Amino acid sequence: MRLPTLLLLLLTTLGFAAPKGPTLSVGDKAPTKLPSGWIKGDRVSTLDPKKTYVIEFWATWCPPCVASIPHLAELQAKLKPDGVQVISIHVNSGVEAADAYVRKNTKQMDYTVAKDTNGAMGKAWMDAAGRNGIPCSFVVAGGKIAYIGHPMSLDPEKIRGFIEEAKAAAPAAPVKK
Repeated sequence: MRLPTLLLLLLTTLGFAAPKGPTLSVGDKAPTKLPSGWIKGDRVSTLDPKKTYVIEFWATWCPPCVASIPHLAELQAKLKPDGVQVISIHVNSGVEAADAYVRKNTKQMDYTVAKDTNGAMGKAWMDAAGRNGIPCSFVVAGGKIAYIGHPMSLDPEKIRGFIEEAKAAAPAAPVKK
């Protein structure tokens, strides 16, 4: 075998054998994949880069997720004037219970609730970020991922900080003459 062919074969083999890590990190552009089903609140068809979103993955069968509900409602109430929208997305596993759960707890869940009926959002967000546990939240500010982690670690000041960082990173608007 010629050396270039052997080298190409070796590089190709190593490329397939190399472990793949997360492809979604803080600072990356937010995925465009959004929920396939909406249960409550303002539906979102695209993420507006001028808005900030707290996107949380949860499930009815997850006690820590259920414990996060009042905290998410409080974040939504305090940050709505800042243009923040909380979107809680029920993961694909056990999704058939989501509608009834939200109807029963609608007053507590005073934010937008959706469901990932086909698992595509979980792949685009959770899997891409290397996350396999819920609850897990993503803060999207300025169209980019500003935070990935547990929703209970978020507070209004932290989210406002992400908003300010996104504004500072945004290109300046052209001056009209």
